[in-house]
Amino acid sequence: MSLKDIIKKSAFVEILQGMSVTGKYFVGDKVTVEYPKEKIVPYPRFRGMHALLTDPATGVLNCCGCHLCETICPSQCIYIDTSEVDNHKSIDRFDIDLSRCIFCGFCEEVCPCAAIVMTKVYELATYDKSEFYLTKETLVANQVNAHKETVRR
Repeated sequence: MSLKDIIKKSAFVEILQGMSVTGKYFVGDKVTVEYPKEKIVPYPRFRGMHALLTDPATGVLNCCGCHLCETICPSQCIYIDTSEVDNHKSIDRFDIDLSRCIFCGFCEEVCPCAAIVMTKVYELATYDKSEFYLTKETLVANQVNAHKETVRR
């Protein structure tokens, strides 16, 4: 062992170098977001909770009942039941199981009517698993909640 190594070990040079890195981050700008107080703004292409769009004037669903979103879904988490009334498809059931969803966005891309969208809502934590099962009424209500979320920011 050389004299240089002995001086390095006795003066704790490596420890001081490591502490200098820690000191730089200690006095620098913080990158942590204090979550409940501050909320991050999602990126423009973020895919959050689903919503079904309705016509603002009439309140009728934009969904034409083509079942394309149900067919293309890789996790098979979309369930649609339709019935035909006067040569017009009526959506009886439109459910999404968020516990199975992988948030790929295929349902939004394939929809010819632009009826299903993925909102910017990212706070999906809950204590009850039944809240992950979204019915048609819940999905329509998400449209309003998603609009409020974007206006608030």
